[in-house]
Amino acid sequence: MLLTVGDSFTYGTELTNQLNAWPYQLAERLGVQCTNLAEPGASNDFILRTTVEGIRTYNPSIVVVAFTTPDRFELNREHYTPNRNPREFMRWDSEWADSKFRVQVELLERYIQCEYYFLSPWDCVIEDSPQCIGQLVEFCEGFDKGEKGHPLIQGHTNIAKRVYDCIMTARP
Repeated sequence: MLLTVGDSFTYGTELTNQLNAWPYQLAERLGVQCTNLAEPGASNDFILRTTVEGIRTYNPSIVVVAFTTPDRFELNREHYTPNRNPREFMRWDSEWADSKFRVQVELLERYIQCEYYFLSPWDCVIEDSPQCIGQLVEFCEGFDKGEKGHPLIQGHTNIAKRVYDCIMTARP
């Protein structure tokens, strides 16, 4: 079973059917079932917590974590983003957020015991992790996007193909 966690790009925002999102297409290519726990506007706090909870609940054989910008946070299970909650970000410390992001990546590297892969967010790169297979937004470049900038079906298909190819290359 494939477990995926991320934000709106992984959820399938702006698709008419979320089952066309890249996690489900990737699972089909891998020949496994998919549980996609992504949520629009999700922070890396959510992604970390949900990945741990998802592994405990579903015991997947493979996990793909699509991280988002470090400039988001979760408080009482509510997503805070600069666009939705600008007041909360007036004194935001991006350097601290980047540092916290590196710790979150390291925590998941130590926690996940099955096959796993990371996708970097659009605004920073995951360094020093052999499990990082690229940046999600690069995998959908050149394809149509919806009004809010999310990939449409062709973009999701290309993401699934590129992630699959990276996984096949990384496997021994």
